Amino acid sequence: MSLFMINFVAMVENDNIDGVKSVYRYGAEYGVWFGIYLTLMALAIIYGFSQYPLLLVAMAMFVATPAVIYPMMRRYRTHMHGFAPFASLWMLGLMIFLFGSLICGTVTYVWMQYIMPTFIYDQVVAAIEIYKTVPGDSAAEMVSIMETIIEHHALPSAMEVVVQMVMLTTFLGSLVSMALAFILGMRRIPPKNRFYIKK
Repeated sequence: MSLFMINFVAMVENDNIDGVKSVYRYGAEYGVWFGIYLTLMALAIIYGFSQYPLLLVAMAMFVATPAVIYPMMRRYRTHMHGFAPFASLWMLGLMIFLFGSLICGTVTYVWMQYIMPTFIYDQVVAAIEIYKTVPGDSAAEMVSIMETIIEHHALPSAMEVVVQMVMLTTFLGSLVSMALAFILGMRRIPPKNRFYIKK
């Protein structure tokens, strides 16, 4: 039994040995589709500032993210014939979020850097106008801070925004993946997908 476990783990860790792909390759493949999903969500957010219904679409996509990741993790567990421990499922989810966020980050960077280069500036100016309508010293202080940032050309660059976005997405993805891996671990494995080992 122990020899089987050692051999099977070696198969999982090595890519394309006897038709079994590594968890990292599964994460990369699923990450491509998830990257498209994240990119659509990012574009909905970007254009949602001028088309408010798109913000609702982006919010709905954000809430539905676990439902998008769960079938991918379940499919991987099925491909592994049920042998997918918590750590492997968690790593798979993390890789999906990482690769997906990198794809989304690349598209977002190109969009903000070349297609909508004034996006960050426009959003700060819009925020200033909103805070000016809010009474109170705290709102006036926020206006002063943002105007100072603009005057000193201290607005974050597109690359800085994207890096922060990728880091935040990966961090949140690790938490979502942990929860989904736990849920999958509680589910019973269908008999047809199990490995039966003779002693």
